[in-house]
Amino acid sequence: MSHWGELLRRHWNYALGQRLDYLRRTRSSIDRCSLISEPIGEITARVDYYSQAANLKETKSLFPEYKDIYADCQQQNIMRLDQAWKRWLVPDKSGKRGGKPRFNKQGDICSITWTRVNYAKAGSHLTSSTLKLSKIGYIPVILHRPIPDGFDIKQATIVSKADGWYVSFALEDNTVPTS
Repeated sequence: MSHWGELLRRHWNYALGQRLDYLRRTRSSIDRCSLISEPIGEITARVDYYSQAANLKETKSLFPEYKDIYADCQQQNIMRLDQAWKRWLVPDKSGKRGGKPRFNKQGDICSITWTRVNYAKAGSHLTSSTLKLSKIGYIPVILHRPIPDGFDIKQATIVSKADGWYVSFALEDNTVPTS
């Protein structure tokens, strides 16, 4: 799990670098354009979640260790970056913006999310007190409270704390109306 976190951190930093490079290449001051500090060259297509998610196949072919990571976890990592990027560029309803996304240091990514649990093609399945994670295997889990009847597990997040690894489940109650 720590190895996966390190690989996801590297991928986050690379994807953030792509976005910042695109922003630097397409923006310049209104009244001047410096030939010294601004790069001249080919401007790539707009970098967003969809273009970076499409490049995951190329990443896996160039770096075979990324084949060991479940694809949904990699996509979720890029989605987190995309959300942070949008919070920085687009203000919310009150006009406030989030801070600029930062490059992560070693050990900064301490959670990995599986977006689907207990579905037919899901990467994670919870049965009684065992969590089966795709490409990892079976992990015994101590449930601190039982999952209530009528609730569906939507996602599982594995979190590294100082004293060990924990799982946090996001549940959905189908009896509550959405509107």
